[in-house]
Amino acid sequence: MKRSIALAAALALVGCGGSYESAWDEGETTTGTGGGEQAEGGGAARAELISQGDAAWENRGDVEQVRAAIAAWEQALEMDGSDADLWVKVSRGHYFLADGHLSFEDMAAAGEHWQQGIRAAERALSIVSPEFAQRMQAGDRVEDAVSVLGADAVPALYWRASNLGKWARADGFATVLSFKDEIRAVMSHCLENGRDYFFSGPDRYFGAFFAIAPAYAGGDLDRSRQHFEYSISQQPNYFGTRVLMAENLAVKLQDRAMFQTQLQYVLDGDPDSLEGAAPENRIEQRKAQALMDRIDEFFE
Repeated sequence: MKRSIALAAALALVGCGGSYESAWDEGETTTGTGGGEQAEGGGAARAELISQGDAAWENRGDVEQVRAAIAAWEQALEMDGSDADLWVKVSRGHYFLADGHLSFEDMAAAGEHWQQGIRAAERALSIVSPEFAQRMQAGDRVEDAVSVLGADAVPALYWRASNLGKWARADGFATVLSFKDEIRAVMSHCLENGRDYFFSGPDRYFGAFFAIAPAYAGGDLDRSRQHFEYSISQQPNYFGTRVLMAENLAVKLQDRAMFQTQLQYVLDGDPDSLEGAAPENRIEQRKAQALMDRIDEFFE
């Protein structure tokens, strides 16, 4: 009886979950604004903007450099919006700006950028698969349409899910529940078609997913541990995996030793030990210290 009441309450909450305005809702599925002579004439200027954005991104530990990177890339996309890879960069940029900088002090601003990251990834998906975009505009569910996508959609799917998951969790538990089936289907596609993407990101994502979700909504602490351990075995020096494991799985299990071990590894580690992830690792060290400072709040 208690389970039935809890499930009914959860289903009621799902109906109250938050929503965002997607690129498909807005009709933002065209492949570009510039074509023909405009695209040809602006090619050099566009390439320069992309180069400027890439250079700023290398210094993404500085919040203003992240903003500069996004602004330059978005300017380039205004000239020609048919570059799916560049939309993915923008999506990742908004994610990092929100998660790595704004979320420490301004969750409302972070939420806005996570939503922008979702929409940028949706623009990328529309370019990668016009069929998928048509199904979204027709009102299909993402979890039903994802089967038409291939491995080339993994980057856009991954960053859309990453932005969506962060935004949903910040918005509230009801929103997390309302998107859980979609997120699970999308990340399953990423796991099957690009398991190694972004430092074994799909396994890291599922590690958090199965720890955060309650049992009646698909949560499974054993599966969470398996995914976290696999991701760490492949990329031991991507610190974000260990921080998520401590924050979500260790706390759920009330395993203080796991919490301390994973966070201490991050705090003692060299953020430059993994090529291409030093700025992310430094952010994760900041998160790890904040969690460690609150350890007594998490464990009885």
